Amino acid sequence: MTAGEGEAALRARIGEVLGRQATVTLATTGADGRPWAATVFFASDAALNLYFVTDPRTRHGRDLVAGDRVAGAVQPDVHTWDDVLGVQLEGRAAVLEGPARDAALACYLAKFRDVQRLFEAPRNDGERLIGERLRRTAFWALQPSFVRLVDNARGFGWKGELTLTPP
Repeated sequence: MTAGEGEAALRARIGEVLGRQATVTLATTGADGRPWAATVFFASDAALNLYFVTDPRTRHGRDLVAGDRVAGAVQPDVHTWDDVLGVQLEGRAAVLEGPARDAALACYLAKFRDVQRLFEAPRNDGERLIGERLRRTAFWALQPSFVRLVDNARGFGWKGELTLTPP
């Protein structure tokens, strides 16, 4: 945490940034030590957990199965230094099951109303297929242990940092 920034205010600002963005770029490392990055849609909660869907057969899915350590970056696309605003995270990712998966799905559907429509009223066979796959695919939680907010509107390279204790 930076001087002058209370933890609650910093958490709120990070949550606000996460709420406005739709994708996170995940950085993983495979069992062979090779790094990989993949962008996925996500939803987040008040504890700054990120929820996303990933097939464990994808390269980043296999990496997460092999080792649960992950880093992520969330930011809008900008064209000037002053507009740089983003969140960097590191933590552990795990597949959710049972009530935890149901809660993550509810969080995800609340953020992505178009995905909720795929469940409730698909317009064609393609949408029906996507909805069916989403019902079956692995839902993950990235539980961050460290979060950094970068906000150049506060000054070039301004950072606010949180070290989080897992539940």
